[in-house]
Amino acid sequence: MKKFEKKSDNIIADKSEDSSNFPEGSKYLKADFHLHTKADKEFKTDISNDKDFVEKYLNELKKKDIKIGAITNHNRFDKDEFDVIKAAALDDGIFLLPGVELSVNDGKGGLHTLIIFAPENAEKEVNNSSKIEKFLSLAFKTKSHFDSKGDPSRCDLNLDKTITELNDLKCSYFIILAHANNDRGFFTELEGGRIEDFLRSGYFRKHILACQDVSGSSRSTFLNNWIKEVAKESGKNEVNYIPAFISASDPKKIEDIGTKYSYLKIGDYSFDAVRFSLMNHELRVKDKVPQIDYPCIKAVWIETGKSMSNFDLQLNCNMNNLIGIRGSGKSAFIEAIRYALDLDAKEDAEYKEGLLGYAIGSGGKIIVEVVTKDQEYRIERIMGERGKVYKNDEYVPNLNPSSMFPVVYYGQKDIQKASMEREQQIELIDQFIKEELHKINEQILEKETKLKDFFKTLYNLREKIKKKGDYEAKKASLEDKIAIFEKKKIADKLQKDANFKKDELIIERVTKFTVDSKENLSDFTEKIENGFSAIIPISSKENPELFQELEYRILKLKAIWLGQMKEIEKSGNISFEEFEKLKLKFFKARQEVQEEIAEIKRGIDVTEVSPDDYGKFIKELENVKVIISEIEKYNRTISQLEEQKKSLYSELQELWHKQWSERIQKKNEINASQTVVQIEIEYKGNKKSYAEFMKNFFKGTGVRANKLEKIAETFSDNIELSNSLENKDNFNNIGFTDSEWYKFKERFQEHEEVLCLFRVPDLIDIKYNERPIQKLSLGQRASSLLLLLLTQENTPVIMDQPEDDLDNQTIYEGLIKRIIELKSKRQIVFATHNPNIPVLGDCEQVVIFKSDDEKIKTEHGSIDRENIQKKIVEIMEGGKDAFKKRQEIYNQWILWNS
Repeated sequence: MKKFEKKSDNIIADKSEDSSNFPEGSKYLKADFHLHTKADKEFKTDISNDKDFVEKYLNELKKKDIKIGAITNHNRFDKDEFDVIKAAALDDGIFLLPGVELSVNDGKGGLHTLIIFAPENAEKEVNNSSKIEKFLSLAFKTKSHFDSKGDPSRCDLNLDKTITELNDLKCSYFIILAHANNDRGFFTELEGGRIEDFLRSGYFRKHILACQDVSGSSRSTFLNNWIKEVAKESGKNEVNYIPAFISASDPKKIEDIGTKYSYLKIGDYSFDAVRFSLMNHELRVKDKVPQIDYPCIKAVWIETGKSMSNFDLQLNCNMNNLIGIRGSGKSAFIEAIRYALDLDAKEDAEYKEGLLGYAIGSGGKIIVEVVTKDQEYRIERIMGERGKVYKNDEYVPNLNPSSMFPVVYYGQKDIQKASMEREQQIELIDQFIKEELHKINEQILEKETKLKDFFKTLYNLREKIKKKGDYEAKKASLEDKIAIFEKKKIADKLQKDANFKKDELIIERVTKFTVDSKENLSDFTEKIENGFSAIIPISSKENPELFQELEYRILKLKAIWLGQMKEIEKSGNISFEEFEKLKLKFFKARQEVQEEIAEIKRGIDVTEVSPDDYGKFIKELENVKVIISEIEKYNRTISQLEEQKKSLYSELQELWHKQWSERIQKKNEINASQTVVQIEIEYKGNKKSYAEFMKNFFKGTGVRANKLEKIAETFSDNIELSNSLENKDNFNNIGFTDSEWYKFKERFQEHEEVLCLFRVPDLIDIKYNERPIQKLSLGQRASSLLLLLLTQENTPVIMDQPEDDLDNQTIYEGLIKRIIELKSKRQIVFATHNPNIPVLGDCEQVVIFKSDDEKIKTEHGSIDRENIQKKIVEIMEGGKDAFKKRQEIYNQWILWNS
């Protein structure tokens, strides 16, 4: 065929360091490792022009969204053709590797293997021959690569010798067993004994990395018979022998390209990255892209004139590691996210705010793009202002970032602090059930508000009852004054004035009632209107007709109720107008008798009293009697309120218990998910906090601290204590004297509202490998809390140097294994100084921070990228050892052997 021409000398320049294809780090891409071109006899095409062929070939790759491939023509490698296609593919963001489909001299009819090489093995060497070409010469020697019909011939090498020759040539390569269930396929050509020999040789997962298009029955036999048998002989774990099972198109024409494929998780267009992914197929090879069904931060932008100016970073939905020397900006970035999401700073708030001031400063804006299960949001926060949430570029009022997008956040030393303070560790559970607890806390707040209203009402009633004696004294005084008028025999003459005064008092009370009734009616109408406005309009994607009918019924009910309210208001206004007419009639009648009353008063010749006072005293006396009558009813009202208060207390205690039940449910999930960290939660078990609260509250009363501690041990909470407050024996048994009990009871009753609303905290008991963490080293404590935080939920976890206080063995055995298991289930963002975390954790997005001329700059990319690996070795102490350890781990598969 016609030879392809190179476009230029740098046509095959390495683009692996270009991160533009991976702005968010590693991701799943379609890979087809069995491609043919028109250099292969079996590939049929009527396109004779090379340029047109390359264009159509690439268009098909793009159409099928193939991003990684290997050109593996039968028994041959056409370098010129490969170079042109590879270069054009790279321009379109497609990475192609050189390879050959070699007919190996094994099995009944020959074994087809895909040998895929590193790009440098395709380059001409000193003798103007590439390693691929040298290998093919060794494989066939003087034998023709094709028979007389042009079909591929068997080479001289069997599979063992093929691998030996490749190793002797120092080739960088891996082998895929082509169309394993078809003619010339591994499971068709070889018997079980020969297959077991290959397994014993150690080729699988070292040289042979994958099998193409294996049937279910062959896979089952391979895994459950041959591998199981060889693994039993060797004493090794079966996974040491299991290759990747992939699909590939093996196209016979352009339209066949990419019809079958697998997904490869990769973060760099390089041979090493592809090989590493196939070696780690459990983590990196899939039949379909795993769905991201958990929330994650997609990107962060910062607008400022300070050190983080022009900051723009995309994050990966799996693991992100922030590295750099101290002071390079890692912590500032984490604090920027925390501030934007309106999360509590926990410890060292002043230091963290100082970081933000230095890096972003006044007026700076932080923009965080997040995605929940089914919706994208943009969160913006200007320094010194509250955060704003945007959905589809529209501002959503009253939506708080932290409630809309919950995150597990721990800054520097926060984990260490939490590991040391047992009383605060309940937060470790609560942050996983924020939504559930929020609903209960709203109900608790409602009960507390009602109780506070009860206490206010009870206080006012008791204050009024205290004044009963004053009113009774006033009543007696008025009665004495009125008796003087009766003694002087002038009371009868002034009776008409007195009667009008009594009537005037009633008119005043009726007037007040009508005014209050109008206001109450108006408030009630407004409350109904607001209630309906809060629930309509309504809609449903799943039940549109039902919800349309529901909205119609609600609107109809609203119309009925508001119509009735208008009728009541209308009827009431008519009655109120009649009241006003009667009121005017009363005042007219009083005016008509004023002269008569005045004449009577002028005819009274008494100096000891004033005739004008009689009517006034009578009116005052009537008013005092009404007040005393109402006060006498207050004791019954107080009794009723006390009973209602007890019911509210009981309901409040039920809600406290409901909080504990939610914690227990989450605790059970955590304990069931793993065995290393186990948790127990004691209901109202934090007696230390209870005792401290009581000691602070009763300071200065003379009640000794040890007796208050005994109270905390004796009673579950202050509501239970209040029920026993009158039983002096209970307190004598604790050690109270009669004087102490009286003082305690007096102060308790004065401040019952505060004391009885105090929630005795639940107490968490964490065990790490069956040992209470209080008995562990600081590093082991921190490790147990880290495992706990990483175990549950799918919310993003953001931590600043979580490895502090952990040794490398603890980091690997505890932390990294958990990260590898969980990072596909939740987003992880760690700032770290330990190279084992990004290297052994197979980090999807490594962000390298550096401070240059007081500006924070970043470089980012997957752990697959060679430049990122070099920076880790340069920046992080122990980086080189971490990469050595990585090679050991993935060669020996201790991740799965343990």
